[in-house]
Amino acid sequence: MKHILIILGCFLALSCHSQKKKDPQLIGKWEGALKDSKTGSSIDKIVLEFTKEGKFRQYLGEGKMQNTIESTFEVQNDKIITVDQDTKEKSESKYTIKNDTLTILYEGMENKYIKLK
Repeated sequence: MKHILIILGCFLALSCHSQKKKDPQLIGKWEGALKDSKTGSSIDKIVLEFTKEGKFRQYLGEGKMQNTIESTFEVQNDKIITVDQDTKEKSESKYTIKNDTLTILYEGMENKYIKLK
């Protein structure tokens, strides 16, 4: 009986472990403007893409000048946690979604993005 309780305790502990979660509202592409961290003024166009598979892409700029940053993401409570594919740098941002507007608070700066259809 004691062994069964230990095994059940292990299963319970494993099932409570924080798992990677996805917010279905977050999946898709969101368009906004990249802001200067000092002035808050818009610098460039940015599109964020969140996939069902946990991929996160940032498309900065347009046309031939466009750069893409590839990462993975997970959601924990009201935070998006990303890990850059190249540098393995981890970032956390608070977020909210209201209708078709995604608001992200990162390093004290609030950015709004509109969901692309």
